[in-house]
Amino acid sequence: MSQPGTVALTVEHNGSVQAIAFSPDSTRFASGGGDSLVRVRSVGTGAPLDAPSEGSVTGIDFSPDGAAFAVADFEQVFLRSGSTGKVIWQGPLDPGNSVNTVRFGPNGTLVAATDTSVAVLDGSTGAVTRRIPVDTPLIAGLDLSRDGTRIALAIDERHGGNHRQAGSARVLALATGAEIGRLTPENAVFAVAFSPDASLVLCCAADDTVRMFEAEGGTQLWPAEDQDEDQDEGEDEGEDEGGGRRVTAVHCLAFDPKGRWTVVGGADGFARVLEAESGTERGRAPTLDPGLPDPQFGAVTHVAFAPNGKAAASASIDNVVRVFNVDGRERYTVSTDEVLAMKFSPDGRWLGVGCFDRALVIDNGEPGHG
Repeated sequence: MSQPGTVALTVEHNGSVQAIAFSPDSTRFASGGGDSLVRVRSVGTGAPLDAPSEGSVTGIDFSPDGAAFAVADFEQVFLRSGSTGKVIWQGPLDPGNSVNTVRFGPNGTLVAATDTSVAVLDGSTGAVTRRIPVDTPLIAGLDLSRDGTRIALAIDERHGGNHRQAGSARVLALATGAEIGRLTPENAVFAVAFSPDASLVLCCAADDTVRMFEAEGGTQLWPAEDQDEDQDEGEDEGEDEGGGRRVTAVHCLAFDPKGRWTVVGGADGFARVLEAESGTERGRAPTLDPGLPDPQFGAVTHVAFAPNGKAAASASIDNVVRVFNVDGRERYTVSTDEVLAMKFSPDGRWLGVGCFDRALVIDNGEPGHG
């Protein structure tokens, strides 16, 4: 076994790589982006597989059994065989609008989204079983609950004729399309993440806040309303009494798969691990050396939690990927090109990143120790 932090696989591309995925058994890695091929590679030994794409690939996901993979390819969704790459079915989701996301639910149902709508598709046939239009869009991000029954949407309302500074985080029941919860910060919402049981949602917004709320009903749990008011009056960003829940221009976040921790990345270059129950900061990476001048770090653009919840990863515009414990202590760093996508393998052994002109699979240690 190579040392953690070693690049185990490099997949060359002719353009940006903004979509990556691991198979459920963590043995295959798929990547795609601005060039004309989706590349599937074995992490170890195995024949490579290339599948043509018609436009810019923005999303890839393997089916729960690993036998197929879905691709968001410009205006269409493709389902391809995992062994041959041949098309099983294909079709436009919403003609004239690009597909931005594809995600499989645990029962094989496929969820796909454009800027303005969400669709639920039959995974075996591609038939659209439900369309959910989004009023006052743009959909900036989404998360599908672990059980596949709910979807959380990050909505940016700064687009359109009125150009207002507004947004919301919304929770929908996929079976009906009905909205069951909504939180409305002071500005656009960039990202959302469900807790493992889908009872809570974490969101970050353009008003420099990170908030936790109840999925059903939308009640904000933290920060408390009086802490929101204190922040509006100009308290020190990132160090408020509520435990560091105000993070400068946060754009990315993730929930620990076990439900205890969250991680958020800010423009100040720090990834902060917050306790999910209270929002109290547990640690941050990178750590600073006491007595030395504070260095300048690039803004954090991506964060992810390892499957065992003991470590998290961040990528920043200073072209460094960091993997660290929940207390912020770094396990290893890897120098990369600018990261456009990042994801741990299901078993935690690998960390995949998409960059300009290549995708990388980084060795994260023995399976289950991620």
